[in-house]
Amino acid sequence: MPAKSAAARRLHRPDPAFLADAMLGSVARKLRIFGFDTAYVAHTADDEVLKLGVEQGRIILTADKEFFKRIVSRDAKGVLVKGSSDFDDLLHIFGKLGIKSASVAVGSRCAACNGLLAGKKPSEVCDMVPEAVLARHGSFYQCTGCGKVYWDGSHLERLRALAEKLERNLASNPASTKG
Repeated sequence: MPAKSAAARRLHRPDPAFLADAMLGSVARKLRIFGFDTAYVAHTADDEVLKLGVEQGRIILTADKEFFKRIVSRDAKGVLVKGSSDFDDLLHIFGKLGIKSASVAVGSRCAACNGLLAGKKPSEVCDMVPEAVLARHGSFYQCTGCGKVYWDGSHLERLRALAEKLERNLASNPASTKG
């Protein structure tokens, strides 16, 4: 898959916004990398997570069955995952919500803080990345929220491959993610 331009990276996904509870930090980071607006709250009481999810209109993601029951009883939006693997959890979330594509906006959000990424020239980030990285890469992206710098490296390629695998699984057996 070719690298996306800075403009394509900043695509606003029309997809739902998520709120992942403390048990799903790794899933939250992957959703962010896929371009989904995903808040993550660690060390936060369930009542506060529920309140934030309702106030912000986010779909609450949890592996806690009791908490999920409370989400449902408050008529809030939520998805209960098993928490067994990120791949299975993402597949379940996408299937439940009818999301067909995970790769539309890969690399448009910061994995650390959920901020949007903006394209940067190597000269603008030369003091923020290792010299070897600067020498090997010509495209960089900086978070407009926390300032973290990203580039198209092997980690992003692995995540693009994960997105493609999710899409293949969703296309070949969408009914398996329901329930």
